Amino acid sequence: MIKCFWLFLVLFFCPILYSYPQNYNFNNSIVALSSVNNSAFKKSKINKYINYFTKTEKGRVFFKQTYRRQGFFKNRIQEIFKEYDIPDELIYLSMIESGFQVDIVSSAGAVGLWQFMPSTGRIFGLRVDDWIDERRDFEKSTYAAVKYFRSLKKKFGSWELAMAGYNSGDLTVKRAIKEYKSRDFWYLSQYTFPKQTKDYVPQILAVIHISKNLEKFGFSDKIVQPIENFDKIELQPQTTLEYIAKISDIKFSTLKKINPSLLRGITPPDGPYSIYVPYGSKDMISRILASKNVNDGIIKYKVKKGDTLSSIAKIYFNSVSEVMNLNRLDSTLIFAGQELLIHKKLYKGHIQENSSFVYYVKKGDSLSLIAKKFKTTTKDLKKINNLISNKIVIGQKLKIIKSNE
Repeated sequence: MIKCFWLFLVLFFCPILYSYPQNYNFNNSIVALSSVNNSAFKKSKINKYINYFTKTEKGRVFFKQTYRRQGFFKNRIQEIFKEYDIPDELIYLSMIESGFQVDIVSSAGAVGLWQFMPSTGRIFGLRVDDWIDERRDFEKSTYAAVKYFRSLKKKFGSWELAMAGYNSGDLTVKRAIKEYKSRDFWYLSQYTFPKQTKDYVPQILAVIHISKNLEKFGFSDKIVQPIENFDKIELQPQTTLEYIAKISDIKFSTLKKINPSLLRGITPPDGPYSIYVPYGSKDMISRILASKNVNDGIIKYKVKKGDTLSSIAKIYFNSVSEVMNLNRLDSTLIFAGQELLIHKKLYKGHIQENSSFVYYVKKGDSLSLIAKKFKTTTKDLKKINNLISNKIVIGQKLKIIKSNE
């Protein structure tokens, strides 16, 4: 898997001031010096990046920001690593790959924490299509990554060569071993491997060492609060995150943040799909969903002259953001003849947890007529909509409490 460590293409380093220990201990393995002859070379390469990340402004900023960012995922990733007998410290491969960002995309098209290319992701069980990109799912992509790590370690015999294979592809490492008749990464890197790979392994080992000696290098051990308390809930096809947010009082931004693999903000049309929700909300959401039927599928709408995204959304009782998410639009600009996917709903308006919905005022409507139509009173309509008079205008949104009669 060829990916670039894009933040550090051109580096000017301080002289080597820190002495790297000869044996670097992983939890369940030791990345030891392969030979006495290579010890000075190995230490110089790792020290180069220790100094960069601790003694240059850019390096320190990168380390500080990304170290804190790992907190979102660290606990769960380490659980998965333990399950597959992977050294804990390999979490820092993700620091170099992606800066611990689930939605980052490289110039080559690699995506996510572990920077999988589409083909490699699919090989290791990730779904990548127009609806779902599980390379952005930190848990599923981590399971894929550990399977890849294990296969590379088994193939090459050391974590150093496994890391080299992860960066440059296993064929590159195979050819190097065959040509130079060695399985010593440090020996091989003096004669072969792309420059990116030569730098990649010492970069990872450097940030591992710094992370174990934060105080010594003047860093805080503060990390962001981990997203460890979440549930999974299976949703029916074509259920939007926006709807789940509305019935649960969970912020839409929170659902989007913990479900970046839903590219259109909606579950795919080909079957049920599980999403993450904050811990403790699963049962409540399940009960509400069981009592309501809000989805009537996805339809195609051909934009007509005079249409706006807002007017189309109103026709089908969507919000503008729902239509934009579903069609992956960056702006509200649309043109005649354009085809849009629309989430068609059975109910007129977004059904709320209290069985309310939104009604759009039409020509000829009055507050009293609307009240009569929905078996409520003008007084109640004014109260729940914070109206100070009976005056309403075409297109105005009114919240209506659904009658139980």
